[in-house]
Amino acid sequence: MATTPRIGGSWVKSVRDFTWTHFPRDPRLTKFLWALAVFIFGIVLLTASLTPGRYELKAGQPSPEEILATRTIVDRVATERGRQVAAAQVPDQYGIDPRLTSDAEATVAAVFAAIREANSATTAYDVRASGLAEYCSVYGLTLSDAAISAALSSSAAAIDSLESQARTVVEIVMQSGVKSEYLSAARTQAATKIVDFDLPAAETHLLRSIADVVIVPNMEFDAAATQARREAAMAVVPAVEILKGQIILRTGDVATADHLSILQDLGLLRNRPAWDALLGLCLIMILLEAAVGLYLYLFDQTVLRSGRRLSLLCLLVLLTLGLAAAGRPFSGYFIPVAAGTMLMAILLDVRLATFMCFIIGPFVGLMVGNDLRFALVAMAGGLAGVFAVSRLGQRKDLMRAGLIVALVNAVTIVAVNSLGGRGLFDLVGMKDALWGGGNGLACAILTIGSLPFFEDLFGVLTSVKLLELADPNQPLLRRLLMEAPGTYHHSIIVGNLAEAATAEVGGNTALVRVGAYYHDIGKARRPYFFVDNQFGGDNPHDKIAPSLSALIITSHVRDGVAMAEEAGVPQEVVDLITQHHGNTLVSYFYSRATEAGDGESVAEDDFRYDGPRPQTREAAILMLADACEAAVRSLVKASPGRIEGLVRKLIKDRLDDGQLEDSPLTLQNLNRIATVFSRVLSGTFHRRIEYPEWALRDLRGPRPRNGKAQNGRNGAGGKAASGKNGERRVV
Repeated sequence: MATTPRIGGSWVKSVRDFTWTHFPRDPRLTKFLWALAVFIFGIVLLTASLTPGRYELKAGQPSPEEILATRTIVDRVATERGRQVAAAQVPDQYGIDPRLTSDAEATVAAVFAAIREANSATTAYDVRASGLAEYCSVYGLTLSDAAISAALSSSAAAIDSLESQARTVVEIVMQSGVKSEYLSAARTQAATKIVDFDLPAAETHLLRSIADVVIVPNMEFDAAATQARREAAMAVVPAVEILKGQIILRTGDVATADHLSILQDLGLLRNRPAWDALLGLCLIMILLEAAVGLYLYLFDQTVLRSGRRLSLLCLLVLLTLGLAAAGRPFSGYFIPVAAGTMLMAILLDVRLATFMCFIIGPFVGLMVGNDLRFALVAMAGGLAGVFAVSRLGQRKDLMRAGLIVALVNAVTIVAVNSLGGRGLFDLVGMKDALWGGGNGLACAILTIGSLPFFEDLFGVLTSVKLLELADPNQPLLRRLLMEAPGTYHHSIIVGNLAEAATAEVGGNTALVRVGAYYHDIGKARRPYFFVDNQFGGDNPHDKIAPSLSALIITSHVRDGVAMAEEAGVPQEVVDLITQHHGNTLVSYFYSRATEAGDGESVAEDDFRYDGPRPQTREAAILMLADACEAAVRSLVKASPGRIEGLVRKLIKDRLDDGQLEDSPLTLQNLNRIATVFSRVLSGTFHRRIEYPEWALRDLRGPRPRNGKAQNGRNGAGGKAASGKNGERRVV
């Protein structure tokens, strides 16, 4: 027996079987191990990207190499130095005490009141002079004899004028504020103003003596106001920034305390572990993984319940992160995130892939210098890739998807660069756009190259894989066509029936069509034992017992499963082969065995297929399509009414036999399926027009002039045969 060529590589099957045989069976352990693997890998990538090389430097040591700022930070030392300079330029703030000004004015009033009292007294001059001098001494005022003489000899009007002038001088000087260190200057200012009055010397001396006593410091230091003014001055001083890429130290430069402070803030010194940064990265990874876990719990629990699907998701995430690390040295815009999201959309689910774009995008932004631009481009490209493969038909469509990703990447890069102030034709911006376009093409190449590997390793049946399986040049289908052509034709019609019915009631139309193509491949091992391939010859079953005939008939399911598994056909298609007969009864040979039993009972189970009964919508539809096509083919006069009656009877028989109990089909589905089957079969097995005799003569070729038919070769190039009535027909 010839070995059937494999559809998938044998080494891939070996790896897959070994992997899933030794994979942990506990689903909780599986989830934990994958979550831990993604967590550790993500932390390693982020740490390598965000934590640059660190140096062992001390003040006074030369720099071993040129050190650049890995990110933009504030130079704390330079900024604080500038702020202190600004604060030092703010003078001390003082406040005028109004009580001292009032006291000075009250002293002036009291002195002149004493002068008036002394002038109005009738006692001797000496008594009045000594009393006035004694009174003034109470206020610390010492008057010369000339001043006392001027005061006691002046008229009342003159004294009022002198008091007004003294008040004016004191108010002017005191209200402008007098500091302790400027007291002498204030008194000098008062003396100058008194001289400007152009008074006699005695009166001038009197006013100066009074001013020197009453003018005192009336300004006090205001600590709160001074601090507020200095803080305001410090606040307006802009922070000194160290820009990303700026040179901190050149090779051989001597490190100073200021340099070390900058390196410390950049995390470039090895003086202590960066526990705070590591904690931040761990929290970020925990949040991202928690978001994915919550999404799966709420919207896609099939991934959580399936170890293979969960493993595939985590492996694709690791692959995407690895591609991000590989593309980062070239450009932040050359990170092929879309390759991972396209694979997720094809192999898992479009909605899940869309959600993962919003998880992987920020991760990429963190990797590339914590830059939002790269995160936006990664998310836009990833979403474009998911959209482009959401209706994937052929593998060449993946290249079209890559072009879409390239275009979206380029447009997004232009947009974010424009927001940053770069023009449309900026040289750097155009270079970035080219990197984005190359990113899309790289995504297409990576997806095309890796998709078959993931399909075979995880046993995922994609639409692309189904299209490849439906190719008539597949080894199994070629063998079926060459060795069992009747069965091949039957399978094609069953595929049409099943696909039309599945499209009507919902289901995977591509899967049911491929299942129909392969459902009878087991007949290729003994093709002439099946009526499809006997073509009017001898029937081998006429020479063997009914029980052996039933065994041969039912064995085509087992043979088909073996051939499909040997060829690497996906399990979903193998399941359709297994279930397409359920455990139905081979009624023809059962009846023959019963008739030949001579009263002995015949076990019905010996004449039933092994099953199981159809478990899915597609398997149930395939069973019904297979039975209906075979039955309608046997009708002598296949009118639409007879076809529909037979179809509905067969469906009812399968329903009564319990073959559809395990499938999700409803009675309403069965009614719609019967309608579709009847319509398609009526179009397939419709009656042909019977050609009239003159048309048949035209088909034979031109008649000779003598009216006799040509002998030998006829005009149609076919062979001639005599009918029952002597007429010749082309066969």
